[in-house]
Amino acid sequence: MFFDKPANLIKSLVVLSSVIGINTASAAITENSCTASPVTPPNGNVSRLTRELQRATNTGEPVVISGSYTLSSPIVIAIRKDLTVDATGASFTAANGFDGDMISLDIITNESNKCPYSNNRLANVSWTGGNFQFTDAKNSTTVPIQSRVPADRQGSEATGDALSIRGAYRRGSATTLNDQRINAATVDGVVMRGTTGAGQNFDDAGGDSGVFMSSVKHGIVINSEFYGIRDAAVYVSANNDLSTMRSQFTVTDNIIRRVFDGVSSKRGADQIVMRRNTITDSAVALSIKENQAGRVASNITIEDNTVIRSVRSILLENSRNVKVNDNEILELGGMVAGSNSPLGGNGRYRGIIMEGLSGTDNEANGNNFEAIASKTTVAFSNTKRGSTDNVDFTRRNNTYENIDERFRNE
Repeated sequence: MFFDKPANLIKSLVVLSSVIGINTASAAITENSCTASPVTPPNGNVSRLTRELQRATNTGEPVVISGSYTLSSPIVIAIRKDLTVDATGASFTAANGFDGDMISLDIITNESNKCPYSNNRLANVSWTGGNFQFTDAKNSTTVPIQSRVPADRQGSEATGDALSIRGAYRRGSATTLNDQRINAATVDGVVMRGTTGAGQNFDDAGGDSGVFMSSVKHGIVINSEFYGIRDAAVYVSANNDLSTMRSQFTVTDNIIRRVFDGVSSKRGADQIVMRRNTITDSAVALSIKENQAGRVASNITIEDNTVIRSVRSILLENSRNVKVNDNEILELGGMVAGSNSPLGGNGRYRGIIMEGLSGTDNEANGNNFEAIASKTTVAFSNTKRGSTDNVDFTRRNNTYENIDERFRNE
């Protein structure tokens, strides 16, 4: 998924009409009681699952989810008050041919204005635990390399994530900073599988990304596992419509395997922290991507991660004031997605890529690069973005084994 279309709001309203009885003409969700407390839904009852999630945010009361649920269509919840979900004992499976996000926790125009806190404070969202399996879901229309999507798995929706949290919408797009309605969003301890079985890679995955967060003020994804993801295991983003609406994200202590993107931050989100993640078999392991022309991401910390077998291990586009320290980049040049050639790498595997670097405080220190001797590898790629040269960045105490070029201007 490369962008978060305003059309998702329209999709959400249409989905709600079939899932929880919304009238699309008036955009009125039928579960509008602000006092009915949520209870644990019965095992397998998807309509009750949806109702109890909506009641939880209507009241701000926590809800516990257990049991197994097979989803044939997306669940969309309008965030009103806080939403606190303990899904430690639950599993969610996308039915064969599922098209769209599995569970979306969204700010929706008008709907999110109901059952407000008396002081109009922002909502907090916390989701803990749960197994998500989307091996049989359709790929979205925006997963990377559309030419590699089989015809029988091509979906019609622009997003097909397992769990998405969108903190700002207004008539399909954000127009003011007041449209940012989620303060903190935390996802902790989820397990997500886009593939099952031996010998598969991201090309075989159903769905799109694992966890997607957009337009929240502070987002955290921690202690989670992702296996076989067609786009990004963790995809975080600033708002796509309002450039002044910034977001901060922390992504730590996650295990990620067989993905196109491991952790990817886009659209100029600031104060990004990626720490102690282990990513194996990825086209791009950890990245800050411009994705929207002119957006600059500031104050980036990428440290103590382990990246095994990647084409581009750490990529920073249009970023400033970055610290990329003490990362282990191993088996650079090893097999990725079942291929011994670098997917999208123009013949080379690269460890750390600075593309369009600016600011006055940039460093890449204490990183360890270990490559496959028979492959063409570059530790540091210094790449222009447009006509402007990168600013300098410090490189101290890095170590290299079987690296062809330690520093390359490209």
